[in-house]
Amino acid sequence: MVMQHLDIPITNYDNDKLNFKPFAKKVANGILNYKQNETLIFSIEGQWGSGKTSLMNLIENQIKKEVEILHFNPWLLTDISQVIKLFFDELIKVLSYGAFEVKLNEDIKKDLKTLANIILPESLTIKAPFINIGYKPKGVLLSNGEESLEKIKSKINGYLKELDKKIVIIIDDIDRLTDKETEFIFRLTKGIADFDNLIYILLYDKKIVAKSLQTFKQEDGEKYLEKIVQYSLSVPKPHSLTIQNLLFEKLDILINELEENGNQIFFDKDKWFYVVSKVINKFILTIRDINKIINIMSFEYSIIVEDVNLTDFFLISLIKVKNIELYELIKDNPNKFFIYLESMILDEDKKTTKEEFERIIAENVKYKEILTLLFPTLDENEFGYLQENKGHEHKYLADAYYFENYFSFSMSDDKLTHKEFKEIEKCFLNDNFEEFKKQIVELGEHKQSILFSTMFNQASLTKINDQEKYKNAFINTITVSYQLEEEKYGKQMSRTFFNPRYSFIRLSHDILKQITDIDNYLLSFYTENTTVPLLVKCILFSEIKEKREDNSHQKLNIENETQDNIFTNLKNSLEKSLENIKLENILDYSYDDFKLILLHKEFGFSLTELSKELKSFMFANDENFFKIIEKIKYWKMSTGGNEYLINKNILEELGCLEETITYIDKTDKDELSKEKQELLNIWNKKSKW
Repeated sequence: MVMQHLDIPITNYDNDKLNFKPFAKKVANGILNYKQNETLIFSIEGQWGSGKTSLMNLIENQIKKEVEILHFNPWLLTDISQVIKLFFDELIKVLSYGAFEVKLNEDIKKDLKTLANIILPESLTIKAPFINIGYKPKGVLLSNGEESLEKIKSKINGYLKELDKKIVIIIDDIDRLTDKETEFIFRLTKGIADFDNLIYILLYDKKIVAKSLQTFKQEDGEKYLEKIVQYSLSVPKPHSLTIQNLLFEKLDILINELEENGNQIFFDKDKWFYVVSKVINKFILTIRDINKIINIMSFEYSIIVEDVNLTDFFLISLIKVKNIELYELIKDNPNKFFIYLESMILDEDKKTTKEEFERIIAENVKYKEILTLLFPTLDENEFGYLQENKGHEHKYLADAYYFENYFSFSMSDDKLTHKEFKEIEKCFLNDNFEEFKKQIVELGEHKQSILFSTMFNQASLTKINDQEKYKNAFINTITVSYQLEEEKYGKQMSRTFFNPRYSFIRLSHDILKQITDIDNYLLSFYTENTTVPLLVKCILFSEIKEKREDNSHQKLNIENETQDNIFTNLKNSLEKSLENIKLENILDYSYDDFKLILLHKEFGFSLTELSKELKSFMFANDENFFKIIEKIKYWKMSTGGNEYLINKNILEELGCLEETITYIDKTDKDELSKEKQELLNIWNKKSKW
């Protein structure tokens, strides 16, 4: 597997994973609206890996038609002399070949040459097409009464002031320079080349540059920056969900490629739930964080994929990225982190291990969640995550047999705005499901639909005074949650991204509890509402019964009589639907129709006659058989991965499963069409997790 080069900055909005576009447009408008002649120096500040260069590229795309761009990267040079040479070389090129009405003349060439010689302690030649400017040593230039530095700068300013467009000079990677080079760059922009119609955009990590300036200038580095930089901007911090989605996307690319190459993935989805909820937001904060962990996964995990558990390998790799000392401690001292069930027979040995583990956690509090998930020294840890070491089935790090596999290479890092949220909420609280569905679909394309349900729960749930709005929201929530489950909007989901259905189901229960007369409302909903499909109502009824028996804060307080009346209503509705089921219409049935048929059994109806008729139709010939198989094919969307499967439960409940298996075994696969062979391939799939 080839490692991915993930640190390359983006250059266009198509690759804008962090949703920098709105911010980039605002900054670009600010630059284009700056009309003063005086030099403007402003900064784009952010940690390494936060996306400074990517953001700058997007800004540049917005302004490049209105200004001249000069890219200047002093980090590529070895000393200050080269910095001076390159800077004036690039400035002369821009003035010579830029789309200015006023073109470079001999006077400005002479003045720029003179200025460069004054600040450069050696001779200099700048070469460009049709330009060859030679510079004499500084001592020669200022003899015989030649003009002063200020006068030369004034003449250059007079020329630049007449330009019909501004020159934007972008200086990146300042935080990679030495202390002396860093100080010189700021002196260059503020004191040497602070000409009219120039806009400097400086990109750096503020903490690093301030420390560097403080070392060189012997004063507070941040205060020195305030003297130089007139306006500073920080790279927008992406929402944690955005960072999560980008990480999940890259993980899925890696996992899918490994599976396509025939590798088996060992994955603990229950533990992954805790990784997502307790770990990722704490440690994966920037694109660079994502890149570091993905590079390890790409290089190391791809080699040992079938000898480790994916979830555990992700966690130990995260420790390797963030705390190499702790990583080495784990690698070299496994006996301090988990109990060897076969060798630690004495309770005293087990007690010693637990005490040592607790001491290590106390010294590494920041990594408590990771360590507790990797090494559950008790039957159940404080997060409620239960892990059973089943050896070859899971291949956990805390398994003596598999421990060394994890170190085989070491042994010998959008937002939903308030306005956007309110626009969706308006449809959500009104009787406008289609528009609400459209907006949730759009969010789902960016894997942000959960963000709406979370924001509503936190910001609006208890603040609505209109009961009708609660009722509309309830209906919209349960309807969209069911459709999300069946993935009727597309196939954007991935095994490392949580199914949004569960978030909306939880929200529907929370909304239901806000309805004051819940019993009468539910009776009315089940007897009068015709917009919510009968199948959804039946599924909801099962969940309501479950929540009535819940002893937690999520319990729904509904009377027994209400539940009985709902059951009776649903039974009557199902009886009517059963009367309308005709074998000759079976090819018109949808997957939902088949699921609805199964519910009849739960409500006490016999499916014997329908089963006989289905068998008679289904096994009459290959065409009929595969038409039925196609009808019960569905798209599985969950944390366990998304793919087409065949719902064999439908056939089992209708008494057709054994005969179906026998029919398939006797079928000559080579004689089937590609479509039918594909259906059999789907039939043979098993749940990965």
